[in-house]
Amino acid sequence: MREADRYQGAIMVIHETDDGQIFDAWEHVSSDAVQTPVEVFKCLEADGFPIKYARVPITDGKAPKSSDFDLLTFNIASASKDTAFVFNCQMGIGRTTTGTVIACLLKSRIDHGRPIRVLNDASNPDVGGDMSSGDESEGENHPPALLVSKNRPQIDSSDTFGINDILLLWKITRLFDNGVECREALDAIIDRCSALQNIRQAVLQYRKLCNQQHIEPRERRVALNRGAEYLERYFRLIAFAAYLGSEAFDGFCGQGESRMTFKDWLHQRPEVQAMKWSIRLRPGRFFTIPEELRAPHESQHGDAVMEAIVKDRNGSVLGKGSILKMYFFPGQRISSHIQIHGAPHVYKVC
Repeated sequence: MREADRYQGAIMVIHETDDGQIFDAWEHVSSDAVQTPVEVFKCLEADGFPIKYARVPITDGKAPKSSDFDLLTFNIASASKDTAFVFNCQMGIGRTTTGTVIACLLKSRIDHGRPIRVLNDASNPDVGGDMSSGDESEGENHPPALLVSKNRPQIDSSDTFGINDILLLWKITRLFDNGVECREALDAIIDRCSALQNIRQAVLQYRKLCNQQHIEPRERRVALNRGAEYLERYFRLIAFAAYLGSEAFDGFCGQGESRMTFKDWLHQRPEVQAMKWSIRLRPGRFFTIPEELRAPHESQHGDAVMEAIVKDRNGSVLGKGSILKMYFFPGQRISSHIQIHGAPHVYKVC
């Protein structure tokens, strides 16, 4: 409005023609004609339109915070079943796609209950069936593949780097009892919402860029940071899908009494928070294939007693199918006071 006062009530705006040409023009405006988005939608509501405006401020290029997930959850869960949701951000790509994915996850959970599942679209049979793990060589039409193995991934050095080669994602998926099925549903939704951007492929695209040989250090650093942000975004979506697939969400959709927010649910799982911080502190290590994963595939047939114990675990950190691994180093000294086979360092704490 200061510009309008300076130029006799006019401001300069840019117009675009149908063929993409742009030109500037002066438009006369008054203070009554300038409104914020909230004011615009309030006017529409006053005119009788069944519409509601909700703003969730998320920094461009960043993953939504847990409180952002909760704000979206509250607005979507409290809406009527036939409500249509429209998302937009500045460019209509990153945050818009993320919001659409979150809404689809919520609607799938609210409408169909647990476990989260995505029904096949009769008009598009190629969508919603088999999952694609995604790799750096795939284009728009990628062959279907198993999303995530229940066993630790085995890597062939001749294979291209895929999303399942990021060990952190395998860990967060295996951390939850419903992790595999929830991530399958998440990836199906991501594929359906990938008209402008596929969140999984964005991680791999930035990874590929930051590993190119002839690239300026600044561009490499920017690509690494953006790749880490998209990795954290995908990581948070996996955790959110597991949250929706748990009893904690039942109260939001009238299927139980538990009504725990995503933020509180995460606070009860410090191991998830630790994984998230590992992305921020050392992002580069998640975009290379660990040497240990290149080892030949070992037999999955182990001791029957060991397998029974592993299957019986149900803790929040040491979950079903998880193992405890001990490490021995050259010159390692064994504690002299307490002797336990296989445990070189055991001390009595008074």
